[in-house]
Amino acid sequence: MRRTSKECTAFALPAFLNANRRWGAALRTAILMPRNMHFCMSRATSIDLCAHDLALHSQNKSNLRVFAGGEHDLFDDVDVCAVTEPGKRPHPANFYDPLSAFGPQLIVVHQHLETAVQVTADFPGVPVILHRHGRFERNSAFKRWKYTRKMNRLGGIIWVGEDARNNFCESFTGVKIRSVVVPNGVDCELWAPAAKEKTVIYVGRAREDKGVFDLAQAWVSCADRLEGAGWKLGLVLAVTDEGEEATAKALQEKLAGHADSLSVETNLSALEVQERLSKASIAVVPSIVAEGFGRTAIEALSCGAAVITTHSGGLWEAVGETGKIINPNAPKELAAALLDLTENPTMRAELAQAGRERALRLFDIPQIAETYDDMLMSLWDDYVGGSNKAQGVIDHMLISQ
Repeated sequence: MRRTSKECTAFALPAFLNANRRWGAALRTAILMPRNMHFCMSRATSIDLCAHDLALHSQNKSNLRVFAGGEHDLFDDVDVCAVTEPGKRPHPANFYDPLSAFGPQLIVVHQHLETAVQVTADFPGVPVILHRHGRFERNSAFKRWKYTRKMNRLGGIIWVGEDARNNFCESFTGVKIRSVVVPNGVDCELWAPAAKEKTVIYVGRAREDKGVFDLAQAWVSCADRLEGAGWKLGLVLAVTDEGEEATAKALQEKLAGHADSLSVETNLSALEVQERLSKASIAVVPSIVAEGFGRTAIEALSCGAAVITTHSGGLWEAVGETGKIINPNAPKELAAALLDLTENPTMRAELAQAGRERALRLFDIPQIAETYDDMLMSLWDDYVGGSNKAQGVIDHMLISQ
């Protein structure tokens, strides 16, 4: 259901919930999607997809509303309120009036600390949870002190991976609010294998720190053997600014001599990405940057692709031992991994099957959404009960098995 900010009227207020109520008791929850996100079918980022899937499968869906910047094709299977006109980036102030009309009892802000802090000031007494999808940078001592003061006003932080959370706890020792981990999930019925083609696929941002030039160099170095065996390379790129446009152009120039084996597509919808991944035999996630978790990796696992990835950040948490793990910034290792998988169909099939089983066991969205709902309820219980636990308590879903 789509709404404009003027249409975001409040639900009738039930009696205030006590600290032992469960989701069946209707906790009115607001989900905020701040700047640089696109909560829509055509341009959704990985963060948007994560937020959408959690809302769609929530036990509390009927009492939940998403507040996001305006788009022409907002998701229409959850309750959404557009806080700006289409194409305009939302600022923290844009959320105030729609949220006031909604009357939330719990607010979740995805990724953006400044929005979370502003909303905390605007709605005193309402717990605000920050859902972080990546690491906080190890800033100067002054910035850590400033961020610590801001974060201690929140009701808690949810991280998508243990690596990101542990990095944060080591750097921000003064943050006393509870910090928990719930990994990304995917709908394994939707992200499912199809008849496989001889395709190696990359899905992600057109950015150097995603390892795209390492992949290009690796492909060029062994193209004779790969192309001779009928393999093709598919690049599914998200291009959102001039820098990414320049990277996409540079990639195509680097691979210009291999046009017959190359496919480059930009800004596909989630359903189009799913179709490409379902047919791919091998997926490469060659990130150099320390990823918070790696939703693309679990999409590939779920689609039955054998995965090659680096051990940067939380990618190992997603893939475990069901993929080929290489060092970042290592195109020669990547080339060797490509040859191993393309020339060994048994190994490729075994990894693909193990990856699919891992996705079903650990990351299927119904179980992830249930865990997420329980974590939100637990954080809310602690906040209203005045027993907010320190971040030193390890409180997460074990996924590194």
